[in-house]
Amino acid sequence: MSFSFTLNTKIILKDEFGSPGEKAISILLRDMKAVLLPTNEASSTICARLDKSLRPEEWQLSVSKEEMEVLCGGKLGCVYALLYLSESFLGVLPFWYWNDQAFDKKRRILVQEGFAKSPVYAVKHRGWFINDEVLIDNWTEDPDETRLHWEMAFEALLRCGGNMVIPGTDENSKKNRALASSMGLRVTHHHAEPLGAEMFARAYPDEEASYTSNPSLFESLWEEAVLAQAGTETIWGLGFRGQGDRPFWADDPRFTTTAECGKLIGQIMERQVALLEKSLENPTYCVNIYGEVAELYRSGFLELPRDAIKVWADNGYGKMVSRRQGNHSPRIPSLPAPNEKGPHGVYFHCSFHDLQASNHLTMSPNSAEFLASELEKAFSAGACEFLIVNSGSIKPHICTLDLVSHLWRDGKAIAAELRMSHSRKYYRNDAVSLLLEEYANCTVQYGPHEDEKAGEQLWHHPARELACKWMGKKIETVESLLWLTGKVSLNEQVERLLELAEASLPKWESLLAKCQALKPALDVNARTLLDLNLGLQAQLHRDGAKATKAFCQSFKALPARPSEAFCLAYAARNAYKASLEALSRSESGKWKGYYNGDCLTNAQLSFDVMDALACWLRATNDAGFSNWERELSSAAERRIMLLSSKTRHLSNEELFNKLTAQALEKH
Repeated sequence: MSFSFTLNTKIILKDEFGSPGEKAISILLRDMKAVLLPTNEASSTICARLDKSLRPEEWQLSVSKEEMEVLCGGKLGCVYALLYLSESFLGVLPFWYWNDQAFDKKRRILVQEGFAKSPVYAVKHRGWFINDEVLIDNWTEDPDETRLHWEMAFEALLRCGGNMVIPGTDENSKKNRALASSMGLRVTHHHAEPLGAEMFARAYPDEEASYTSNPSLFESLWEEAVLAQAGTETIWGLGFRGQGDRPFWADDPRFTTTAECGKLIGQIMERQVALLEKSLENPTYCVNIYGEVAELYRSGFLELPRDAIKVWADNGYGKMVSRRQGNHSPRIPSLPAPNEKGPHGVYFHCSFHDLQASNHLTMSPNSAEFLASELEKAFSAGACEFLIVNSGSIKPHICTLDLVSHLWRDGKAIAAELRMSHSRKYYRNDAVSLLLEEYANCTVQYGPHEDEKAGEQLWHHPARELACKWMGKKIETVESLLWLTGKVSLNEQVERLLELAEASLPKWESLLAKCQALKPALDVNARTLLDLNLGLQAQLHRDGAKATKAFCQSFKALPARPSEAFCLAYAARNAYKASLEALSRSESGKWKGYYNGDCLTNAQLSFDVMDALACWLRATNDAGFSNWERELSSAAERRIMLLSSKTRHLSNEELFNKLTAQALEKH
């Protein structure tokens, strides 16, 4: 016998599950309308009841011909159960919104009698830090649409089994935490915003952002934050950084030793714990052992509150070592020691921004196998109390977020199987899994360590830095690029970047060709999805590598071949322009404006810098803006008169096209 799931199926909550339960019902009803067609069939019933023998996140499902009975341990158990029905029976996938899932409509879905129950999660507190959310923020100016985008992010997280979120940074984190809570998610805090308090510089713009000078002002912000979030499920973030998400001593010369810095942070965290315990019963709190805090703690200069969850961070590239900051990369192991007491967790990056070689518009440059192995090591070391994942603006990182959702559920993952599953579910074709695997084989290795593989930002930040220094003044070495090149001359720095671009470019060309070759075997929705996701990301790498190669060749062409240097700089400009055009093409339908917020990689700025470089090369090497044009004329014309007395000077684009065509003819 079977339960008949139709548009006439009624959903009843027999007990009170609050706004999370009501929201889950509205999601399930919406999904039913998306998947099911009208029918005259008699109605069936889905009935959700509270069962206090279950834990708050647990659920059980019994299916008979007449009814689906859902027993829920609490609000979040109800949410998970109804989302399970949506995915398992209606076929609505976790990233349906972000991957534009197309639905095959039916009049009814028959569900066999049986029993199901909630999984046991390997990680207790698990969620996303929706950080560097600039794409979501700038997608639209309509506040209702913006709210929808955040709601869809939280829904995807819940569908992935998440129960915790940092709902953006700065003002977003305050604005969105009520929405997150209403959907059943507990909130935690950005390591630069202790206790979820307002940033000091925003609250007191005219005051010195120093705890030493203004302890009462800082503490008033913390107290206000605790009161504002009282009554919500919150994991309180402890700590103290400077304004602008950097160490406080960078702006306070009074702190000259690591001992002084560590002592102050420790004292502040104890004060924060006291504020929590004064207002709340048994608060849960955590400390991010990230960046400078990792070095202070490992060196013995920082004592942490006894019951705090110690949250260990990867380096932004998936490796569980301390991150590189500027040229400083100590790579201190970022895992609890074998006998280190207390609960432990992980802060892990799918998206990262370091103005060097990170990924923001594209997925992690490291393989799913590597990322899974690092998280499995962390779990084995005892860091399974808490896992917060930097999800960026969701869409570029879907594959990695999908992988992590299986890891926080099962504690392990077989990457190849998950790629195949992802390919079948979203693309309805197994072959896409091979392209997803190849992506990590295309990313360029920029350093000696296995994790030192580059995201798309490598093709933007270094080239811009070098170009600006080149146009500015004579220098021996760009100091900010020592992390990439070591202490070498400017010429050697350019040579190193050129090597990386030349090594990477043919791999991306090959992957793009394979994407094109596969498209005829895909249905129309899968072809579009491939273009919007893997195809776009491969093109951003290809165009970036092409632009970087042309820029480096332009640098090398001077002083011997100035017109060639101009053409190569203009070619770099055009390659960045191709990236901008690709981003624009991907913005059809609901995605209109999605990449307006590309301010971290900033392909537009890369285009502008190379455009300026081409202008500078022409202005400083083509006397009177006429000599290079004269070279394009016949010998007779060159001897008779200035071209500018007959017509306007060629534009940069016209000159580039003519000089390039002439060079091709000669070869």
